[in-house]
Amino acid sequence: MGTIRALVWTLLGVGFTYAEMSGHVIWANWFALAWIVMFSWQITVSTIKKGTTRQ
Repeated sequence: MGTIRALVWTLLGVGFTYAEMSGHVIWANWFALAWIVMFSWQITVSTIKKGTTRQ
């Protein structure tokens, strides 16, 4: 699971960098938006899991 997660983060980062450097600003914005949403989701899920495991 960790390998798949790392691969997804890497592909998003590479996609953003490529789109930004090649002048595809609209695509770069979509990559950045996807990165932000996924990062927020991961932080939210991690926080919820930590909150429910403590008793």
